[in-house]
Amino acid sequence: MPTEILSIHDLHVELPQQTLFQHISFSVHPGEHVALVGANGVGKTTLLQIILQQIKPTSGEIFRAYTNAGHVAQHLSSDEPALRLVEQADQVRYQAREQTLHSTSIEAYQVALDVDAFSLEADAARALKEVQLPEHVWSHHFDTLSGGEQTRIQLACLLVQQPDFILLDEPTNHLDADTLDWLIDWMHQTPIAILYVSHERAFIDATADAVIELTPSLATRYKGNYQTYRQQKEQERLTQEREYEKQEKTRKELKRMIHQYQNWHQQAVAHASERDPYAKKKAAKQAKKFKAKEKQLEQVLDQRVAKPEAAPSVHVAFEAASFAAKQLLSLDAVSFSYASLPLLKQLTFSIQQGDRIAVIGRNGSGKTTLLRLIQGELNPTHGTITRHPSLTTGYFSQALSNLPTSGSLLDALMEETTISETDARTLLACFLFRRDRVYQPINAASMGERCRIAFLRLYFSGARLLILDEPTNYLDLTTREQIEAALDVFPGELLFVSHDRYFNDRLSNRTILLDQEATVHPVGTKLLREQQPSDIQAIQNDLRRLDELTGTIHFDQD
Repeated sequence: MPTEILSIHDLHVELPQQTLFQHISFSVHPGEHVALVGANGVGKTTLLQIILQQIKPTSGEIFRAYTNAGHVAQHLSSDEPALRLVEQADQVRYQAREQTLHSTSIEAYQVALDVDAFSLEADAARALKEVQLPEHVWSHHFDTLSGGEQTRIQLACLLVQQPDFILLDEPTNHLDADTLDWLIDWMHQTPIAILYVSHERAFIDATADAVIELTPSLATRYKGNYQTYRQQKEQERLTQEREYEKQEKTRKELKRMIHQYQNWHQQAVAHASERDPYAKKKAAKQAKKFKAKEKQLEQVLDQRVAKPEAAPSVHVAFEAASFAAKQLLSLDAVSFSYASLPLLKQLTFSIQQGDRIAVIGRNGSGKTTLLRLIQGELNPTHGTITRHPSLTTGYFSQALSNLPTSGSLLDALMEETTISETDARTLLACFLFRRDRVYQPINAASMGERCRIAFLRLYFSGARLLILDEPTNYLDLTTREQIEAALDVFPGELLFVSHDRYFNDRLSNRTILLDQEATVHPVGTKLLREQQPSDIQAIQNDLRRLDELTGTIHFDQD
């Protein structure tokens, strides 16, 4: 067995108007499960496409010790029925079986028998059952299905294909808790090497043997899962900070000594003369000293440790609408059906001041439908929804349907706010939209970029109740943590659907479980409050400093 199933050396990708990344080198070993992380737009999906030979790099080398790579794409389009698409994952057996339908030759039939082609349908059905896709969906065309159903179909394709190396691009997007648990269990059991892109921290914690962080100029490997990666990153930052402080202290001391020796030298020169050889000798000695210190300073600067960079960030002070009543809204025996198919049945609960409610359940259980009912986009089939007359809501749609379809990113932000263009550009820069990128057409933006714009628009909505449908999909790890920290100190109420367990644990105090019957459960503790108190305290300190300001934003950009 090879020691490396994939090896990448000095990879360089040049786009028409930018260098995407360069000097990228790393390896994946047989049986390893490696998470590839990095900021939105750094090129993670592009890197997977290069490994799959779908696009070519500008330069660099890739050594592949596998013969059959499986792939779960972030975006896939097909008009094939689900069952047929899974069958096509095994092209040898599929083509052999199809050949018998168009040929009466004994040879074609014998080839199909030799590769066991006639059991392909049963194998595909078994795979679809294993990924928990309901049978009534198998005949539906792939493009008509939900994101979670499409991901499960791609996972079923892997089971049929039986690759010897797997690439996964955001495999947890849209997966419900049961399917996510199945995927984690399957990854624990499979001996196949896997390289995957994910921003799901709990998933990386549960599945990663190593984490590779991709930046524009480097790929850095960290042994262990997400928590271990974070600890190592923090240790690196502290070490660099100490080295930088030590270096700065040395640099300042050398400059002081150089300045002192220069003064002494100038004084010695002023007193020196041909008749005073002692003074002349003293001046030469001082010159020698400060030149030695200058050389020493040059060496320090040549080996200079870079100042630890603080990521551009923005601390947002939400201004939720004031609200005197204890209860915001209530649902009384609410039911909803699509084309006579019951989806929600007899749901009764209320949202009170201070509530942060997570809505969980399997794909298709009605989570998004419930949010749309509360937002007022849908009307219940039976029952009533009573909203307080003063209640204002802000809605983050999973499909980002509230975003404009034309104009620039700057336009999309400014149409929802009264801040100046200068402040809007500064805010966009904090969320990695710098310089002329603010004029990028919104219809050309990536999903991660569009999500960031949707959040910024939400910040200025002034809503009392924020209704969030999968708000963390497509966001990188750093942005997720920024959003969580800001929402944690939001003064209003939250109702959200998220498959990110870190997000749910940190923000929710109640949970609505949509199953055979809808049930409401209290949440005892916010686990991540205990693990990350510094994030919370930092934002609370910032908000206290903002009390005297009239604006809603404090910019903190290094």
